[in-house]
Amino acid sequence: MVSYKYRTDQEYLEFLSARITRLSKTLERLETLGLSQYSSAGSNKSFRQQEEIRQELERAEKEYEVVNARTQGVALSPNFKEMIICNRRQY
Repeated sequence: MVSYKYRTDQEYLEFLSARITRLSKTLERLETLGLSQYSSAGSNKSFRQQEEIRQELERAEKEYEVVNARTQGVALSPNFKEMIICNRRQY
Protein backbone atom coordinates (compact mmCIF):
# COMPACT_ATOMS: atom_id res chain seq x y z
CA MET A 1 0.00 0.00 0.00
CA VAL A 2 1.36 3.42 -1.00
CA SER A 3 1.45 6.07 1.69
CA TYR A 4 1.31 9.67 0.54
CA LYS A 5 2.68 12.17 3.00
CA TYR A 6 0.85 15.45 2.73
CA ARG A 7 1.67 18.52 4.75
CA THR A 8 -0.64 19.56 7.51
CA ASP A 9 -1.98 23.10 7.37
CA GLN A 10 0.59 24.24 9.92
CA GLU A 11 3.47 22.64 7.98
CA TYR A 12 2.15 24.19 4.77
CA LEU A 13 1.98 27.63 6.41
CA GLU A 14 5.61 27.24 7.48
CA PHE A 15 6.55 26.19 3.95
CA LEU A 16 4.71 29.17 2.44
CA SER A 17 6.27 31.53 4.96
CA ALA A 18 9.76 30.35 4.02
CA ARG A 19 8.88 30.63 0.31
CA ILE A 20 7.59 34.17 0.77
CA THR A 21 10.83 35.09 2.54
CA ARG A 22 12.96 33.58 -0.25
CA LEU A 23 10.94 35.28 -3.00
CA SER A 24 11.11 38.63 -1.18
CA LYS A 25 14.89 38.38 -0.90
CA THR A 26 15.19 37.34 -4.55
CA LEU A 27 13.03 40.25 -5.69
CA GLU A 28 15.00 42.68 -3.53
CA ARG A 29 18.28 41.39 -4.97
CA LEU A 30 16.99 41.72 -8.55
CA GLU A 31 15.74 45.24 -7.90
CA THR A 32 19.14 46.15 -6.47
CA LEU A 33 21.00 44.70 -9.45
CA GLY A 34 18.62 46.26 -11.95
CA LEU A 35 19.60 43.91 -14.74
CA SER A 36 18.50 40.64 -16.26
CA GLN A 37 21.80 39.42 -17.74
CA TYR A 38 25.42 39.76 -16.78
CA SER A 39 28.45 38.98 -18.90
CA SER A 40 32.11 39.23 -17.92
CA ALA A 41 35.23 37.53 -19.23
CA GLY A 42 33.26 35.00 -21.25
CA SER A 43 31.03 34.11 -18.33
CA ASN A 44 27.31 34.75 -18.77
CA LYS A 45 24.68 34.82 -16.05
CA SER A 46 20.95 35.32 -16.55
CA PHE A 47 18.50 36.34 -13.84
CA ARG A 48 14.77 35.77 -13.64
CA GLN A 49 12.47 38.62 -14.57
CA GLN A 50 11.31 40.82 -11.69
CA GLU A 51 7.64 40.71 -12.71
CA GLU A 52 7.70 36.89 -12.72
CA ILE A 53 9.10 36.86 -9.17
CA ARG A 54 6.57 39.51 -8.10
CA GLN A 55 3.70 37.36 -9.43
CA GLU A 56 4.96 34.27 -7.60
CA LEU A 57 5.36 36.29 -4.41
CA GLU A 58 1.80 37.64 -4.61
CA ARG A 59 0.39 34.18 -5.31
CA ALA A 60 2.29 32.72 -2.35
CA GLU A 61 1.02 35.53 -0.09
CA LYS A 62 -2.58 34.98 -1.21
CA GLU A 63 -2.25 31.23 -0.75
CA TYR A 64 -0.86 31.84 2.74
CA GLU A 65 -3.90 34.00 3.53
CA VAL A 66 -6.26 31.25 2.31
CA VAL A 67 -4.60 28.47 4.34
CA ASN A 68 -4.26 30.69 7.40
CA ALA A 69 -7.95 31.64 7.20
CA ARG A 70 -8.88 27.96 6.89
CA THR A 71 -6.88 27.05 10.00
CA GLN A 72 -8.58 29.85 11.93
CA GLY A 73 -12.04 28.90 10.68
CA VAL A 74 -12.60 32.17 8.80
CA ALA A 75 -14.67 31.91 5.64
CA LEU A 76 -13.31 33.46 2.45
CA SER A 77 -14.87 34.29 -0.87
CA PRO A 78 -15.36 31.18 -3.04
CA ASN A 79 -13.87 33.03 -6.02
CA PHE A 80 -10.72 30.96 -6.52
CA LYS A 81 -9.01 33.35 -8.94
CA GLU A 82 -9.37 36.24 -6.50
CA MET A 83 -7.87 34.20 -3.67
CA ILE A 84 -4.89 32.59 -5.40
CA ILE A 85 -4.06 35.11 -8.13
CA CYS A 86 -4.02 38.65 -6.86
CA ASN A 87 -6.36 41.29 -8.22
CA ARG A 88 -3.79 43.60 -9.81
CA ARG A 89 -5.14 45.17 -12.98
CA GLN A 90 -2.61 43.63 -15.39
CA TYR A 91 -3.81 40.11 -14.53
